[in-house]
Amino acid sequence: MAEQPIHVTVGEQPLVVTIVETPLNVLVTDEPLNISAPVVLQSTGGWPFGENPKRVDGIARDIPTVVDQVAMPGRYRQVKWLLTISDPVNGLGVGSEINAFYKGGVIAFNEYAITGDADTVVYEIDFVADGDEVQMVFTSLYDGLLDVNSMKIGVFA
Repeated sequence: MAEQPIHVTVGEQPLVVTIVETPLNVLVTDEPLNISAPVVLQSTGGWPFGENPKRVDGIARDIPTVVDQVAMPGRYRQVKWLLTISDPVNGLGVGSEINAFYKGGVIAFNEYAITGDADTVVYEIDFVADGDEVQMVFTSLYDGLLDVNSMKIGVFA
């Protein structure tokens, strides 16, 4: 069997692994960990939650806008959203978490962990069930244009 190098970047000391009583020598090298581009969960074809992450730009005051939607077939479903609501022109932003629970046509939700310029960037959020789909409806009560970015995770029971 020919020798084949395996590169491991966890330390400075050689690592020896025994497999079926045959020693496997591994040379460990020191390489920096690149965390400048964090991994972002993105949807793939067939994923039941729809587009993720989602962005809706230019939402004007008093116009209810569907900013995200998710298929929730069945009786019990739960989805958690992370939202960033921003007015990039004026440098304002709000971070928010929302938890929605769908129980056979009824949606209960709460918004919590609200941070940022929430006293200035005022809005309302509601959820509407449309068959097996649940829509998050965002209504701005703010005089400027707002952008809403969302990321969701869910549990289907």
